Amino acid sequence: MVLALVAILVGIVAGNTGAFITGSNFEPPHRVLKKAVLDAVYHASETKDASYLSYFEENASFLVLDSSGKALAEHKVYKKFNEILRNDDSILPEVNFYAVGPLAGEDGGRSKYSKNDLLLKRVFFHSGCSIPFFAEIKFRDEIQLLEFDPFSGYMLKQEE
Repeated sequence: MVLALVAILVGIVAGNTGAFITGSNFEPPHRVLKKAVLDAVYHASETKDASYLSYFEENASFLVLDSSGKALAEHKVYKKFNEILRNDDSILPEVNFYAVGPLAGEDGGRSKYSKNDLLLKRVFFHSGCSIPFFAEIKFRDEIQLLEFDPFSGYMLKQEE
């Protein structure tokens, strides 16, 4: 009986080994983005100089850059990025940054600017603060919207 239970457990573990190995290669993009935003806020507040946050889809990484373009930190979604990942667009996250537009209207809840008008190539941080922004992450058939506090860098809300 004990041997049968051990054999069943070995079968379950052996069957899931590939999933464990694949799952350990990446960290969810929203979690990596949170780290990168806090890193950009930290660099800007420590150096009192501008820092920028960008996403590079070519290798699925968030880069924190200084004003000269020098990389201060790199935060990767995939630990090991290989040709299989590079050629499969379905497993690469798509990330876009948007400024939070000024609100107008009777109820104060609309912006006169479209989403395309508010699209950012990179997010600017200076002296520990940024413009109000949110990120849209498309990954594995899910879309997440993450809004960040411009002063602390912490996420304000997340919408699915």
